Amino acid sequence: MSLDASNATTRHRLRFLLLLAWIAVAFLALVFRLYQVQIRQGAEYLALSHDNYISTRREVALRGLIFDRQGRLLVDNRPTFNLYFTPAFCRRDAFEGILQRLDEMLGLTGTEREQIQKAFRTARKLDRYLPVPVRYDLYWKDVVSLTERRDSLDGFDVWPETRRSYPEGALAAHLLGYVAEINPRELAERAGEGYLQGDLIGRTGVERMFETELRGLNGQRRRVVDARGQPVPAWEEKLVLSDAAPVEPARPGANLVLTLDARLQEVAEARFPGRAGAVVAIDPRNGYILAMVSRPTFDPNLVSGRVDAKLWQDLSRNPDRPLINRAIQEHYPPGSTFKPFVALAALEYGGLTADTRQHCTGALPFGDHVFRCWRAGGHGNIAVREALTRSCDVFFYRAGLKATLDRIATVAHSCGLGRPVLFDPAFEVAGLVPDVAWYRANTQTGFLPGFTLSDSIGQGDVTVTPLQQALAYASIANGGTLYRPQIALRLEAPDGAVIREFPPEVLGRVEASAENIRIVREGLTGVANDPSGTAFWTRPRNVNFQVVGKTGTSQVVRQGADRGRELPFHLRDHAWFVAWAPAENPRIAVAVINEHAGHGSTGAAPLAMELITFYLERIEPLSASGEGR
Repeated sequence: MSLDASNATTRHRLRFLLLLAWIAVAFLALVFRLYQVQIRQGAEYLALSHDNYISTRREVALRGLIFDRQGRLLVDNRPTFNLYFTPAFCRRDAFEGILQRLDEMLGLTGTEREQIQKAFRTARKLDRYLPVPVRYDLYWKDVVSLTERRDSLDGFDVWPETRRSYPEGALAAHLLGYVAEINPRELAERAGEGYLQGDLIGRTGVERMFETELRGLNGQRRRVVDARGQPVPAWEEKLVLSDAAPVEPARPGANLVLTLDARLQEVAEARFPGRAGAVVAIDPRNGYILAMVSRPTFDPNLVSGRVDAKLWQDLSRNPDRPLINRAIQEHYPPGSTFKPFVALAALEYGGLTADTRQHCTGALPFGDHVFRCWRAGGHGNIAVREALTRSCDVFFYRAGLKATLDRIATVAHSCGLGRPVLFDPAFEVAGLVPDVAWYRANTQTGFLPGFTLSDSIGQGDVTVTPLQQALAYASIANGGTLYRPQIALRLEAPDGAVIREFPPEVLGRVEASAENIRIVREGLTGVANDPSGTAFWTRPRNVNFQVVGKTGTSQVVRQGADRGRELPFHLRDHAWFVAWAPAENPRIAVAVINEHAGHGSTGAAPLAMELITFYLERIEPLSASGEGR
């Protein structure tokens, strides 16, 4: 072999070896990459594969149910169907056509179209696999139509879920409240609690007060879908999910049992005689709320969840303000229903005794003003018991001066008036029982002695809520214990196990001796049981108990103006009646305010008497002697 031939052979071998080396390196690189994909990153790519094939979405927990004290269901969850859009399952070239078909079927709103288009344009990477809500609570005909045409609606899917339901309609609407879509402020306040934009949250009432307990814990839910986002057959779904990592299911919220008695609530709502006002009934033995009415009212089914904008505008702009709970979110001058607390202050601090008599001529000149009694001819010589029974203004002008404004405020506050009484002040208005310091800080004139006279008959600047009134009279009825008003009896697990009970909570004691409380109780007993009492004619007949209470007329137009039935409705006086029964060992205290209904004896007392009678005869009946069975 020549030298040239030998060199050529050597070069060919070298090239062949280099080629083999290159192939070997490439093969080793491929093996290494396969090792990375299959072994080191296998779990990650498997997860990505499942994201493409297994549609995983958050499962919202069922809210807890709400019952009355007897187990009657007041708030429930009903099945609903919601439409979602998953951008990853809709081809770009088919998107506009699919959107047009959906619009023809449902009549999409501008907001819905914009939401779908935004999700399709902006979703990136794995976010494209996150379902976006399009419409909640579909009509059944739309569910059927969407299901039938599912093959032509790539990316769109109907999911069965639940919606809050109030089976009794407007019954106790203000007390129960409703849920609404979380707003940006609430979302910021509850950062870290798992809320997302679009979630529902308790907005008012019990739904808001017990949001954390009712809400439950959200989880995850999976469905296996094909490349167009449509569900696969059940056998295939089961096969695929058998290899998938488990997910945490949602856990329902706790059920809430209220102190409310739905039977009493029904009667109070059905029999309320006016256009606007409130009723509160509580148990004086523990502060438990038995009924709470606010008029006008609304149906929480219409405002729960995602609300039609026009409906919400109509409700929120209604001059009668049906959305506010007048029992706790409106405050009124108490009129003569404030006199028992002035009497307590005068007996305790002003030198007044049970036998101190004052002479009423129908007017009391004071400074450059004449303060008049509602009875133009006066009441003559009168002591505190009779003054309460007959509601003599002149007597209480003098009693207020004896007690002083600061002492009146002290006693009234100790009874729960003019101060927050709920566990969260955000739910209520406080009202006002002013003292001298308040006038100095809030008026141009500062404190003037005449303010004491006006405030002493529940006019002037004194304002209270109906709940405070019921609570204050209950504190006199039970001998001087002020309870915090409570609406919850207990929280229960879905299986009925008790999670937490809510025992009575004492807020304090009335700032008065037992003897002085007894004197005031005796004076109030005459209101409905003495022929001279202002509510005598409204008393229940043929019953084995006495009703103890006080009428009140809350002036809307100041004294001296033309007042009476000829006035426009919104300028007429408010009617009050606050009472309890039985006289001894009371079981129920009721406060009624009927806006612009005139005198308390005609506009409020009849309803209170009816509610008390219904409760003591039908719900917690008394024995023949007037004692409980």
